[in-house]
Amino acid sequence: MADENENGTESSEASRKFIEHLEGTGFFEQIKDLEASLQTIAADLKNLGTTATQRLEETESLAAHILAIESILTVMLKASPVDGDAVRAAVKDKTAALSGEAEGSSTVHTIAADLLSGAKG
Repeated sequence: MADENENGTESSEASRKFIEHLEGTGFFEQIKDLEASLQTIAADLKNLGTTATQRLEETESLAAHILAIESILTVMLKASPVDGDAVRAAVKDKTAALSGEAEGSSTVHTIAADLLSGAKG
């Protein structure tokens, strides 16, 4: 039984010395600083997620507006058709310099062609 008490005392003493050593090296301060940094990162990630959600909602709203305008334009083009060649020339004039493509933005050409074909249907 005396051996058990001595082993327990030695173990307690070793634990106490180990904790004192950790305190002396600043380990616990480093852990506290790390915890504060992780909490800051967690808050920043939460803010980033909130901002991303807001931007997604804004993008969805913008897309809905564009689709509504395209729908109105399609109806208007059915009632008053326009010359497709004139539209292609206007796209070229407006987008060639910005897109770096001699014929203008291929994306804008595709969208314009889609609108014109929708108006024919």
